[in-house]
Amino acid sequence: MTDSALLEEFNAEAEAEKNETRGAVGDSGHFKAETKLGVIPKDQRATYRKVAALCKRAIKISDEGDHIGAAKHALKALDAGPDTALANHTVGLLLFRLGRLSRALEFYERAWKLDPADDEIYLNMGIVAWKLDMLEAAEKFYRLCVQVNPDSMSGMINLASVLRDQAKFEDAIELLRERIYLHPENAELWNSLGTVLSDSGDPVGAVPFYTEALRLKPNFARAHNNLANVYELIGEPENAITHFEEALKNPQDKIDRATMLHGHSLALLASGRLAEGWKAQRIRLDPDNTQATLFVMNCPMWEGDDLDEIRGKSLVWIGEQGLGDEVLFLNQANDLIDAVGPDGELRIAVEYRLVDLVARSFPKAKVYSHRSAHVEGRDVRVLPKIDKASDYWTPMATPLRSLRNSVDSFPKDAGFLTPDPDRQKEFRQQLAAFGPGLKVGILWKSLKMNARRARFFSAFDAWKPVLDVEGVEFVNLQYGKVEDELEIAREHFGVTVHQPEGIDLKMDLDGVAALSSACDLVIGPMNATTNLAAASGANVWFIHARSSTWTMLGAGRSLWYPQTRSFFGEGFQDWENTMGRVATELAAHVKATG
Repeated sequence: MTDSALLEEFNAEAEAEKNETRGAVGDSGHFKAETKLGVIPKDQRATYRKVAALCKRAIKISDEGDHIGAAKHALKALDAGPDTALANHTVGLLLFRLGRLSRALEFYERAWKLDPADDEIYLNMGIVAWKLDMLEAAEKFYRLCVQVNPDSMSGMINLASVLRDQAKFEDAIELLRERIYLHPENAELWNSLGTVLSDSGDPVGAVPFYTEALRLKPNFARAHNNLANVYELIGEPENAITHFEEALKNPQDKIDRATMLHGHSLALLASGRLAEGWKAQRIRLDPDNTQATLFVMNCPMWEGDDLDEIRGKSLVWIGEQGLGDEVLFLNQANDLIDAVGPDGELRIAVEYRLVDLVARSFPKAKVYSHRSAHVEGRDVRVLPKIDKASDYWTPMATPLRSLRNSVDSFPKDAGFLTPDPDRQKEFRQQLAAFGPGLKVGILWKSLKMNARRARFFSAFDAWKPVLDVEGVEFVNLQYGKVEDELEIAREHFGVTVHQPEGIDLKMDLDGVAALSSACDLVIGPMNATTNLAAASGANVWFIHARSSTWTMLGAGRSLWYPQTRSFFGEGFQDWENTMGRVATELAAHVKATG
C-alpha cells in the first residue's frame, strides 16, 4: 500500500473497538521507542535515530488525541525505515487506536517478523486478537509475550483476562495468585483477580480483592467500576451508582469513560431513576462505548426529547441492540404512531424474522428489516433507501426518555403484538393432544453464551423442582440443541417435555409468538423468546439471576409487560430458592386453575 493510500485509510471514519477488556492493561496499545543502537549496524544507526524520533513524536501527538496528525509522522517514519520494526509497530498502533483492527494486525505482524524479541509487539497483537474475539490467538500471543519477558506484568494480567473470557477460571486464578505472591503491592493484579472471581459467578467473593486494589490505589477507576458492577449483580444499585461516580473521576481513557458512563446509566435505571437513566443512556450510542452499534443513516437523527418535532413527519425507528431488546422497545410503537399523527408515518425497522409479526401488530406503520454487518469488531447497521426518503431516524431506545420516564407511563394492557390467530388455533389443538395438564412452555438458556453470560442462566438440573410439579404438561420453547436436556428430563426427572411440531423455534418468530401465547404459562429467563411471549400477551414468569436489573427499572417486576411476574432469590445466582419459589407458585397455580 502506498503512503497516500495508507493516509487515506487513516483519514477514514474511526471505528471504536467492540469488546470491553475489563481488567486488561494497555487497552490503547503498548509502545516503547527505546534506542537499540547497540544491536543495529553502524551504517543504519542514523536512519534508526530518525525513525525513532518520528515514532516518538507520532505517539505523543496520538496520546494528545490527534491520531491523523500522528499518522503523518508515523508514515514519514515508515518511509524512512520501511524495514524497521519500530516504524511498522507505530503504524500498527495508530491504526489500532482508530479501530482499524485487521490492518493494525498486519503491521504488528510485520514488526514481529523484524523483531521477534520485542514483547510489546506480542502484547499489542494479543489486544487486537482479543477485540476481534480471537481468544485462542490472543492467549498464544500473551503466552509468547511472557515467554519473551517473564517480568511483563501487562502480559501476565492480559493472559489471565483472556483465560477468564474462555471460562478457564482456575488457570486464571492460579496465574494471578502466583503473581500476587511476588508482587502484593500491585493493584492491577488484585483488580484482575477480583474480575476473574466475579465472572466465574462469585461477585461477593470478588469484593475483598477490589477493596484491596483500592486500598493500594484509592483513585483506581477500574477497580471502582468493577466494584460497581458487583454491587449491581448482588442487588444494590445505589451502591453501584456511588462507585461508578468515583470511577468517573479518573478514567484511564475515553473508552473507559464511555464504559463507566454506560454502566452508571444502567444502575440509574435499575434503581428506578428513570428520567435520569434514559438521559444518561445517550452514551450507549457513543462510538467510544465498546458495545455501541454504529449506524449509517442518510437523514437527521431525532434525539427523542421533543415529540412535537416528529408531528406530521416520517420517522425511521430502527432496532439498535439484540432481538429481545427490539421486542421490549416495541412497547412504545403505538405511542409513536400517535406522536407522528395521521399526517406522519412511523417506519419501523426490525430484525428480518420479526417483520411479519410487527407488520400485523401495527398496521398504521410501515415495517422493514434493517441490515447489519460485523466490521472490524463492530456491529454496523443500515436501512438501505428508506432512510433517504425520511425526515428523521432514531434508535429504538431513544424515545423512552419522552415516553417511559415514570412508572405510570407504561401501558397497563397485556401484550402489544398480534400473533397469527390461525397458527394460535393450530398450536392450541396440538397442545391439547399432549395431555390434560396445564400447558407450560419452558426455556432455560441462550444460544449467545460466553463466560460472562452463562452466569445469568441456571443449569438445567436446577429445574427439577419445577418439572416435578404434577398436573402440568411441559412444552419445549428452547431453540438450539436441547436433546441432552430433554433426555435428562426423561431419564432422571421422569418428565416428558413435549416437542411442538411445525415450527423452527429459532427462525420462525411469528410461530413462536403464536405458540407461546397458546400456552397457559411460559417460564424462563428474559430473552428473545420470553419477550416475544410476553409481548404477545402470554402469561410469563421471568426467572432472574439477581434481584436488580435495569429491565425491572427498580420495580421488582417487568413494567413492560404488566401481566408477567419476576422470580429471583437472595443475592446472585440463588437458583435453589428461585426455582423453589417457582415450583411452589406453579403448584398453587395448577390447583387454582384446576
